Amino acid sequence: MGFISYSLNYYETELQQLEASVVTTETIYKAKQLLKMLDDLVDEGYTELNEKLEEMYCGVSRLRNYLKTNKAEPFPVYSQAEKTRNAVYGLEEPELTEAIHTVMNKAAVWKEKSGDFFLQKLVSFCRWIGYEENTAYIFLLRDTLLPYVYYRSKNRSHIYPWLLGRKTLEILTGKNGTDDEIRASVIKALEEGKCRNFSEFCSFVLPDIRTTLLQYPEMERSLKEMLCGIKEQRIMVVESGCSGTFPLLLMSLDGRVDMRMYTTYPYLADVYKDRIFTLEYEENRLFETMFSQDVYFQFSNLRDGVFYVQQCRNVEMEEKALTEIKTIMEWS
Repeated sequence: MGFISYSLNYYETELQQLEASVVTTETIYKAKQLLKMLDDLVDEGYTELNEKLEEMYCGVSRLRNYLKTNKAEPFPVYSQAEKTRNAVYGLEEPELTEAIHTVMNKAAVWKEKSGDFFLQKLVSFCRWIGYEENTAYIFLLRDTLLPYVYYRSKNRSHIYPWLLGRKTLEILTGKNGTDDEIRASVIKALEEGKCRNFSEFCSFVLPDIRTTLLQYPEMERSLKEMLCGIKEQRIMVVESGCSGTFPLLLMSLDGRVDMRMYTTYPYLADVYKDRIFTLEYEENRLFETMFSQDVYFQFSNLRDGVFYVQQCRNVEMEEKALTEIKTIMEWS
């Protein structure tokens, strides 16, 4: 099967349960989350699930009608497209850590502060993660730039910003879609019912990811070398959410690795349980679409274990990013 097949079965079951149940605050909230997952996918450019769900079960229409009938509004969509449309990037390629250091120095003398309530949630997330001895913290950018800034502002050591995402894997493997192949292990675990707890889940997923990595020895070697450069006894990988693809990838390569995420999909909530900050999936895009995290830096290259970036040159976007960074620095 796969993501589409699993999701279609999941939505069919959830819709039947919703429509067969007495309407409560909880069922309305569930319907809003189900619709939000679909709306977020469309905003990111993935329309196949919505189209198939509507074609097979009128799924999107049923969810919208359920909310309308019960006088409830869908969760808003925090669109990425509007922010990225006018983004222009410089040709320079600074090293990531130094680029962040430079923008933090710039933010330190910036006068404006943000009134965005979600920044306070990010601070709470950082406090929840904590800071322990003999533990290194890898912040997976772009989505955890602000948590990394928070930790750096507190002069914490053994913290690493890694711009590890879809484009990075393309550089390491020379092909598109490698992250989807890794994420397929999560879907397999869901399909085969290996999700009663995190231990059972990992016992299934991590070996399956290692099997996938046999096709990509260069990527495996590069990531292992980067992990080996970290000497602490434990490594905590911090991500926004939702599938845990990249933390799981690193867990499959090094037994010291654990993970913390802001949130996850409702169907993975029981799996990640103590490793997620909130069950409020609908906040995930608030996390991902902060200007400083969404558009300010973009991945340029990975050479010899070092990340390089390009920086947004749109003045308005830079000002908004500096305002967010300034606020996090003052709250740290």
